[in-house]
Amino acid sequence: MSARSQWLDRLDELHTAPEPTPELRKQAESEVLQDLSLHPPSQTSLHPSIPALRDSKFTPLMQDALEQLAKADGDTSVLAGIDTSRYSSLGMDTEDPEQQKAELRKVYVALAYTQIRKENLDIMTLLGKNQWLLSNDELEQDLRALESDLVAEQNEAALIARQAKGL
Repeated sequence: MSARSQWLDRLDELHTAPEPTPELRKQAESEVLQDLSLHPPSQTSLHPSIPALRDSKFTPLMQDALEQLAKADGDTSVLAGIDTSRYSSLGMDTEDPEQQKAELRKVYVALAYTQIRKENLDIMTLLGKNQWLLSNDELEQDLRALESDLVAEQNEAALIARQAKGL
């Protein structure tokens, strides 16, 4: 058995370990409290080597998100992150065929985007995130090469224009 498979087996054991019994939990909590009683309460952290927490500074966007979560009051749909309502409703409430066609076009585009996104995520999962980063790097190198070719062509065009004016 390889070391990797032994490690994975051990991980599985840890994830499937049963909850500790109430007696074990009480014993662990009492040991923690006993250890905490050894340290003076004037300390700001649990242990002298653990630094005190710094004040958090959130961006305005993050503050807005936190306020929305606070207002949600237990509503888990706020935590979903993706508004699925725009993908799930067809909006075919109208009898006008032109509006129905327009709605169907929107739904088709949304479906195509979702399918392409799923394919890309599947490929990323299959090939790994590094492959995606390497692909982005290759695209950036191609873009740099195209930009340098464009600059060279522009310089050549400017030179020809100056030579034409000089004639």
